[in-house]
Amino acid sequence: MMFDVLIGPYLPRAMMLRTKKRPSTSKMTVKAGPGRSRPGGRTEQVRNAVTAAVLQLIEAGQIDFELQEVARLSGVHRTTIHRRWPDRASLIAEALSEHTSHIDVQFTGDWRADIRHVAFALRDFLSNPAEVAMNTLLASTDNAEFREMMTGHWGTVMAVFQTPILQAQARGEIDARHDAEMLVSMMIAPIVSNIIFIKQTPDDRFMERLVAQLINACS
Repeated sequence: MMFDVLIGPYLPRAMMLRTKKRPSTSKMTVKAGPGRSRPGGRTEQVRNAVTAAVLQLIEAGQIDFELQEVARLSGVHRTTIHRRWPDRASLIAEALSEHTSHIDVQFTGDWRADIRHVAFALRDFLSNPAEVAMNTLLASTDNAEFREMMTGHWGTVMAVFQTPILQAQARGEIDARHDAEMLVSMMIAPIVSNIIFIKQTPDDRFMERLVAQLINACS
């Protein structure tokens, strides 16, 4: 059913999440997906132009775009594009990586606060007009390849969102019998339902109620 289709893909592959430890531990960076450096200069300009063009096409519902359309919108020669991104799948993967990199969540080591941070960050990201357009397309498209790519892209980040819960379980602060994956799904489902189906962005009061329920479920 549609609801089941949405839950998996909405759980972002290459999003950057920063984990801030308590003073007694070291600071670390958590990457969802394969790590890679972001080159600067002309190479970065090309990447930015190409990913912006691909996102524009996806947002317009054109998921079967051709390479020449990306070249036209980005102003980058198709030979340059093909050399770095040889097919549509690699272009979409790069664009989604860039898109979800704007989600910024800092883990503090306080699982209650971290659940709240994740929930509000997701609310803000999922209500972005570009994200709404893409996710509305995902909910209605019959393109199996696009669905599979989106599922794979978001699937890895599911594990990252579970981090505060899993760490709290390791410390004995949350019962180990609680299913971290399902708890994160319970967080995301109401946000997605409101934005995509009800066409309403959850307000802060709604979010605080949602976070409170999740914390109670973990207690």
